[in-house]
Amino acid sequence: MELKLSDAQKDGLRNKLVAIYFDEFDEEISDFKADRLLDAFLEKLAPAIYNTAILDMKQFMFTQIEDLEAIFEKK
Repeated sequence: MELKLSDAQKDGLRNKLVAIYFDEFDEEISDFKADRLLDAFLEKLAPAIYNTAILDMKQFMFTQIEDLEAIFEKK
């Protein structure tokens, strides 16, 4: 699965990555390196994060459906 981001989203994430890198390691990182890191994160980490979010949403939706069923059973 490939995660598609708009140019604006990528720019925002690159800027955040540059800031995080500076804050955590007290080093500046070039936009080129930040883009490479972002691409690697998106390729290797995003699918697991996305799948976890989908499972969380699925559980939330099941809970909401169960709540609705309980409400209608009372009537």
